[in-house]
Amino acid sequence: MKKKIAIISLSVLIFGLWLFCVINTNIRTEKPILKTYSMQEPVPYESDYFRRSDNILDGYTITVLNAEIVPYEEYAKKHQVTLPERGTDELGNLLYRPEYVYDVEVQFSNTNNEEGAIDMFDTLLVNGDALMLRADADLWDQMYPQLSGSYSFRLRPNTSMNFHLPFVVESVYSEKYNMERVKKEKMSLVISQYPVKKSIQIN
Repeated sequence: MKKKIAIISLSVLIFGLWLFCVINTNIRTEKPILKTYSMQEPVPYESDYFRRSDNILDGYTITVLNAEIVPYEEYAKKHQVTLPERGTDELGNLLYRPEYVYDVEVQFSNTNNEEGAIDMFDTLLVNGDALMLRADADLWDQMYPQLSGSYSFRLRPNTSMNFHLPFVVESVYSEKYNMERVKKEKMSLVISQYPVKKSIQIN
């Protein structure tokens, strides 16, 4: 009995020490500075990053030129994308295909950066913490075949290039965030997380 109590006490002590370390680390971790920008405004990446502190995009800027919500198949036709046939799951249900594309047209510019790379995994369309949209791989691959299926790319110094970013909602959120609801949501394009979290408001 005493041995059992000792084991329980030791477990509680270990858990308490772990919890203390977690809380202490969170308290000491510096929170990012928040900066918000507008469409048509060139936003510099500077030394801020999304996930990887070794992928610095200082010298790059991004400008959101336009944004619109378009039915998925209409968008594919507009951008000359051939969609694969919709398959079925083991129960015979059609596999998920997004209802719409939230298209964000942007211009990337590079003045003097020769190392960093723009990464679409680090470019998200969000509504606070409730909804997060990523670029659709099927659309992206066919819209930009020169990238050979890559989600990242570099621009030569002193060049600019316009892109259409085809954001789509994941299946788990598709019923809650249908096209009509998303039209009413306040969305932002997040391009960095730390030390400055930069987001561009989408009108």
